[in-house]
Amino acid sequence: MNRIPAANRRAANDRVHPRQRSRRRRYGALLLELVISGAVLGVVVAAAIPTLAWIGRERQFSRQRQAAQLEVGNLMERLTALEWNELTPERGAQTALSPSLREQIPDAKLTVAVTDDTALEARRVLIELRWEVVPGRPAPPVRLVTWVYRNPS
Repeated sequence: MNRIPAANRRAANDRVHPRQRSRRRRYGALLLELVISGAVLGVVVAAAIPTLAWIGRERQFSRQRQAAQLEVGNLMERLTALEWNELTPERGAQTALSPSLREQIPDAKLTVAVTDDTALEARRVLIELRWEVVPGRPAPPVRLVTWVYRNPS
């Protein structure tokens, strides 16, 4: 019988190929890497969700603001196109918002003020639109002011 002494057997077992030795050590490392990458992914997702929600709110506010500016500009154009005798405080009070803006900003409050300045023979027209971005947080109002002078003819 050709038996290898115990001391030589141990030495033969120690002569494992380097790749096989590293594989034995990496079995636990793979699980650790997965746990760490999962934790990092969780932190990134937790930070990204509020940021995406904030971006959505800002986009909505931006769309509302743009629509409000367009609406106020259109109203001012309609009022200044009126004849001098038709441009009165009562006529300003009759001005209403368009249905499309009412859809975009349901709680919008329109204020139109037409005031006389007899010294200048002019009328001051103020249009202001207010709304709340979220309940309790008002958006900055959109205001437009112009002076309309009596036509000398």
